[in-house]
Amino acid sequence: MITIKELASICGVSISTVSRAMNGREDVNPETRKAVQNAAKKYGYVPNTAARNLKRPPSRTIAVIVQGETSPLLMQGLVKLDESLRTEGYEAILCHVSDRRANVATIENLIVGGHYSGAIFLGRYGDDDGVQATELSKSLARMKVPLVFCTTKDFSGSSLRHPSVSVDDVGGSIRVTKHLIEQGHTRIGFALINPHVPPESEHVWMLRFQGFKRALREHGIEPDPDLEIVAVDHSQPYSMANAYASTMHWLESRSHDYTAIVSSCDAVAVGVIRALNDEGIRVPEMVSVTGFDGLDFGRYANPSLTTLIQPIDLIAKYTVSSLLKAIAGDSPTPPHHAVEGEFYLGESTAPLSRDGD
Repeated sequence: MITIKELASICGVSISTVSRAMNGREDVNPETRKAVQNAAKKYGYVPNTAARNLKRPPSRTIAVIVQGETSPLLMQGLVKLDESLRTEGYEAILCHVSDRRANVATIENLIVGGHYSGAIFLGRYGDDDGVQATELSKSLARMKVPLVFCTTKDFSGSSLRHPSVSVDDVGGSIRVTKHLIEQGHTRIGFALINPHVPPESEHVWMLRFQGFKRALREHGIEPDPDLEIVAVDHSQPYSMANAYASTMHWLESRSHDYTAIVSSCDAVAVGVIRALNDEGIRVPEMVSVTGFDGLDFGRYANPSLTTLIQPIDLIAKYTVSSLLKAIAGDSPTPPHHAVEGEFYLGESTAPLSRDGD
């Protein structure tokens, strides 16, 4: 390890600049911040607070890290994780990180500086293209911090993957798509698509998109790229507002050559339905729409959502079990635990009418 003074000398900056750069402060030139963080990683610099904490015995607290926008699903997950951890004698500490500060240095300082026994990433993490996520995963593996991803897989692509627990995203998407096919629909769209994410990625929406395409092909239907609703805002892939704006943009160049839309989540489904309604396209009379997650607001939407319910209580239970194994030094089996969801039939889907109305 080197000192902050030595790191400042290597980088040719002041000690205060190093401190601010390592804490992800925005009042540091981005190029300088990146250079300092890269040098810290290269030379093994650990902030003084974190270094002191490494000498202390581990605490009984677990950092539950949420990146970016929160959602009802994540809040439900937090409650269930807290309940499961308390049963095992641990306390959950919520740590929120904005998308702008979701870098390796920030997360390292948060986990090591806070001196937690372990950490749970609840929801998405890193960046959408996976580059930063890969660096983060490798960094955490080097630190040997017990860590589990909850509601998402470790999609970093790193060989040093961490255990994860989530709903069966592929299987759940197959189930809701199959429901539409059984109702006679063959011209089925998907919302939302991020074209900057590689097809082999294991982001949640991509896994659900893969399940959607698999279900179509299993029934002899070739997916049509023209029926893919592309996100206009890649930074908010799951928001109602983004779904609404993206669907409105998509509708500008569409004739009524589709009869159903599979949405990546319930929030996206609500945005899609609102856009369709605003264009005079009735749901489900003219177009059927499905969601994914089974959140409460979907039951009270008009129409109520046909969706796939995530068993958050089981996901939280298995996440804590996997984390405790990691803390004890045991390897989780399997490294990824996929939990089957429950299909819920709402009012947003209907059999394809023969006259197409």
